[in-house]
Parts: sequence; structure tokens; C-alpha cells
Amino acid sequence: MPGPPNDRPPLSAFALAALRLTHPSADESGAGISGASVRLRALAALSGSLTDALGPQDAADLVEQQALFALGATSAVVVTLGTFPPRTTVVAERGVPVETALHVVHAIGLPLEVRAALDELPLDAPVPFAEVARTGAPLFLPNDDALRLYPDWGAAMIHAGARAAAIVPVWANGELRGVLGLSWAAARTFDEDERAFVLTLGTMCAQAIMRAHLRDAERLAREAERQAREAAEHANRSKAHFVATISHELRTPMNAILGYTTLMGEGIYGPVSADQQDHLGRVRSSGEHLLGLIEELLSYARVEAGEAVVRPEPVALLDVVEQSLVLVRPIAEQKGLRVRVEGPAEPVELFTDPHKLRQILVNLLANAVKFTARGEVVVLLRVEGRDAAVRVVIEVTDTGRGIAPESHEHIFDPFWQADPTSTHSGGSSGLGLSVARQLARLLGGDLTVSRSAPDEGSTFVVSLPAHYPGRPERRAVH
Repeated sequence: MPGPPNDRPPLSAFALAALRLTHPSADESGAGISGASVRLRALAALSGSLTDALGPQDAADLVEQQALFALGATSAVVVTLGTFPPRTTVVAERGVPVETALHVVHAIGLPLEVRAALDELPLDAPVPFAEVARTGAPLFLPNDDALRLYPDWGAAMIHAGARAAAIVPVWANGELRGVLGLSWAAARTFDEDERAFVLTLGTMCAQAIMRAHLRDAERLAREAERQAREAAEHANRSKAHFVATISHELRTPMNAILGYTTLMGEGIYGPVSADQQDHLGRVRSSGEHLLGLIEELLSYARVEAGEAVVRPEPVALLDVVEQSLVLVRPIAEQKGLRVRVEGPAEPVELFTDPHKLRQILVNLLANAVKFTARGEVVVLLRVEGRDAAVRVVIEVTDTGRGIAPESHEHIFDPFWQADPTSTHSGGSSGLGLSVARQLARLLGGDLTVSRSAPDEGSTFVVSLPAHYPGRPERRAVH
């Protein structure tokens, strides 16, 4: 093969470390170290070095360097069958399907024209590499006559100075992964030990390259996951910021509409007839409902953007419950529904964010009243656990329409509704339960559905630590 040994590429750090074990010192050489001993040392060095976190080319380079020095070869090349690891889909490259082409991973001492001819080589090509890839059987070509059995390739190799070659399959996990090729500048007799050594090199090479590709694939997967997560977080922040901004822009004029409607209803701008009072009442009622939807959307945007602020303070549980009922009792009374509270006789003190707890309860109570035509809504309070593990459990039970069991997994999905037409008939945004669960978790607890079935009503359960476990959030709220 062309070029004396000092024209070869410099050894990698991995190969240098292995060669210290492979090649005897001057004293050992004088003692007559056998070729078999050199090969055993080479295998031992490879076994240790190939466990390192090598890349595919480094692994192939290390195997090739060992073959060159342990066997006195003048060139070495590693090619893989298709991409390595194999692709899951067939993609044509230069007109050659990837699963029927050889790809050069690494080469030492190989003429550029020969290396170029091997890359993207079809498996039906009349060269020994393709034959080994097709059959899985090794080829040992001891002289010029054997090389000439493959005319074009043999002529190129002889012209480059080769007089013998060995081409062996590269196996890993019982599958043919590629081919390892070696050449010598003189005719060679391949004894049984040498053939076994070359075959072992091929197996070790495949396993090392496969491990390297698996590591690369894992690294790329982690990087892709990181990038996807960052992109999703950025998109979520942008969405939440947009929703929050729009919510603010909507809330400001709605407050003005409600304010002027109230002033007109009070006769500030002149007498108002009964019909006008009725119409103004409808305007005010619709405005308040729309403002409630805007507030719900704003709450959802804040939590989604991670900008919710927790401000815990000492508060009586029953006080928060009563404040929540004030907002829903008028609607319940209009529908003829009874709302009652059951709980412990002694006061229950909490250290939590009363505003967020109130919003959780209002969302649950409003849902219960909205979807219950007759019957009652019951709020059951109880305390569980002891000492630092004390938790407060709030159950809200109604006798309303209920939700089918197969839909329970979607109950807390944003914008989901059991009856999509309720957006028009009931004015629901589909965010109430989603926001309530997010707020409950923000306070260190959770919101679940205990039971719900069509025409049998529902029970939702809020479970919160009596003492807020975290530090107050200090991020700005837009």
C-alpha cells in the first residue's frame, strides 16, 4: 500500500494508550515475543479501550491501528452496511437505497480513489467487500492471483502496492453490520490463529461502533427533547402573555360599561322608566357575566405563564367558604336550589392564600349551581392528619346532570366541556375546573373528581395542606 509507516496519520490518544500494551519494549523484543503474544496483547488493549466513550470514527480508528501494528498490515478500512444504526425508513442517496449500500466509517493507508469507490458501494458490486456483506463469510486473499479474482478492485489494490488482503464481516448482536478490510504489502499465509484474530477484531469493531452510535443517538434525543421543551415553554409563555394582554384590554372597557350602566340605572343622568331599568339590568347582568369569563381567562393565563403569586396569610376556613357562597347563593335561590355547609364545630385555621382558595371554591360552586336544575349543593368540610401533616378537605356535591365516566379523564382539560353547546346556552368558558385544579396544586394540594355520573350529580374534592408548604411566589403578574 502507498506511503511508508511514517506517512500514516498520527495515532489517536486511544490508540497510543492501547499500543503501549500491544508492542513489546526493547527488552521484550530481545526475549523473542511471539506474534501470538502480540495479538493477545492487542485484544486485551482493545477490550479495555473500547469501553471508553468513543465516537464511531474513534472506535474504528482504534481497531484499525491495532490491526496495522499487531499484524503488520499497511491499510485498514471499516465500512458499514447502510447507515449505522440502520434507519427506520428507506431513503435514496445518490440513487442507492441506504439499506443496500456500504458506507466508509474510517480508513487508514487506503488510496483515496479506492476509498471513494467503496463509499456508497452497491451490494451487488463485483468487489470482495460487497461479497462479504452479501454472504457474511470472510475472505482471505493471500496473493496477487487471489486479488485479481476481483478485476477492477484487485488491479487498483495491486497498483497501490497491496499483495494480500483480508476482508471479514462485522457482526453485532447476531446481525451483519458491516465489513473490516486489511491489506499487506507482501503475499501472506493466513494461519488459523491469524484468521480468528481478524474475525475477532471485526466483532469488537461492530460492538464498539454500535455503542458509539447508541450514545450519539441518546445524546441527540436528549438535545432534541431539550430544544422541544424550550420551544414549547417559549410558545406557552407567548400564548399566555397574549391572552393576559387581551384579557386586560377587554376588562378595562367592560368595567367602564358596567360603571356607566349602574349610573344610568340610578338616574344620575335623568329619570329612567321601568322598561329602561329592565334593559339596563339585562345589560349589567350580561356585562358581569362577560367580565367573569374574562377574569377566568386571565387567571388561566397567569397560571399557565407561571406568573401566579401566592400570598399566604392566616385565615379561617369557614370565612373563605362563606365569602364564596355570597357570590353563588343568589343564583341558587333563583333556581330554587338549597346550598348548605357541613363541617367540624370548632374553627379551622389555615395559612394559605385566601384569594386563590376563594377562587377555587367559587369555580366549583358556580359549576355545581349552573348544572343543577333541582335538588341541592352540599359543601362538606373535614380535617385529616395530625401536626405538620394536617390537611383540609373540601367536598362540593351537587345533584345535577353529572358527567359520564368515560369523560372523567377530560374534566380538567382546558376549554373542555361535556356539552360543547353550553358555550352558547350557559356561557361557560370551559376553564373553571382547569383553573381551580391549577390553583389547588399551586397551593400545595389538588382537585379531583370523586364521583360523577349522568343524572346522579357530581362530587369534587379539594385537598390542601393547612399550612402552605412553599415560599410565596414573587414573580410579577401582568
